[in-house]
Amino acid sequence: MTHAPNLRRRLCLAALTAGVAAPIAGYAQAAPVKLRYQLDWRYEAGVCAHVLALRKGYFAQEGLEVTLNVGNGAANTVTRIASGVADMGTGDMSSLAEFAGNNGQVAAQAVMLLYEQTPAAVFSLKKTGIRRPADLRGRQIAAPVNDGARRVFPLFAATNGLDVEKDVRWMSVEPALRETLLVRGQVEAITGYMASGLISLQKLGVDPADIEVMRYADFGVDLYGNAIMASPAFMKEQPKAVAGFLRALMRAFREVAADRPAAVAVLKQQDPLLDVGIEARRLDIILNQEIGVPATRRDGVGNIDVARYQKGIDALARALAFKSVPAAPSLINAGFLPSAAERRIFAA
Repeated sequence: MTHAPNLRRRLCLAALTAGVAAPIAGYAQAAPVKLRYQLDWRYEAGVCAHVLALRKGYFAQEGLEVTLNVGNGAANTVTRIASGVADMGTGDMSSLAEFAGNNGQVAAQAVMLLYEQTPAAVFSLKKTGIRRPADLRGRQIAAPVNDGARRVFPLFAATNGLDVEKDVRWMSVEPALRETLLVRGQVEAITGYMASGLISLQKLGVDPADIEVMRYADFGVDLYGNAIMASPAFMKEQPKAVAGFLRALMRAFREVAADRPAAVAVLKQQDPLLDVGIEARRLDIILNQEIGVPATRRDGVGNIDVARYQKGIDALARALAFKSVPAAPSLINAGFLPSAAERRIFAA
């Protein structure tokens, strides 16, 4: 009898503990949504924001478990999404239109624009005498097959009076060899994006004063550049994940723009072999020339002018002989964009 009160107290405590445990279990945090993201390139300055958002936990705070997969060209991202191996990615807007035009399906949609103008360009050494598009006649140009600049070169050629079949010869190369072949004199020109070609040549010891650059945008080619893309199925199944990814990315972009050296330092944690000085210069080109144009500084990253995009699609369809001409609205979904304030990544 002397142990009855202690027994009753233990039973009451057990009952109370069980009653408390049940609601706690009921409010357990949901499992994070897995998101496979296809980068357009290797771990270089162009992916600083993605890496920062991953390593600082911004994606995780949005309930996401993000896997970043390195790429081999912005043109390949659409194919990766179409094949089901990526849910979202950084891809080239022209390649998005090309895939839809030639395959009769919308494999991905652009959910946020990054580059207001295509960063595509032709690079050569000044000693070769290439100064304008006409100087490319009879020359050999090197680029990876999935290089975004190579894919839209026919439009650059048509706009500037070149016959892409007769006037130039192409050498298909691995991305890591492109600039090396130019420096060695094994080819006379290469195509690529500004932040890759220009900086990679300097990394090989070429003086910037010895590099000739022909930006497509400076020679009549008015195309959008890279954008964040997502598969229609993933958007339908995980709309909060898409919106959360973009919020986290913009949060990271604001930090990258505000403190560039710190952003490159985080990138180096991802790839310890990176040259900090080279990536700092590459990041300056991306932020100052490719993202930080007047319209983006005023309105924020991400907006897509449907009429302008359609005009670019029409021009591409003629130059690249699409099987059909896709409608621009079918390739865009602006419903996941963060607020304009969140997308203004540059300080006023």
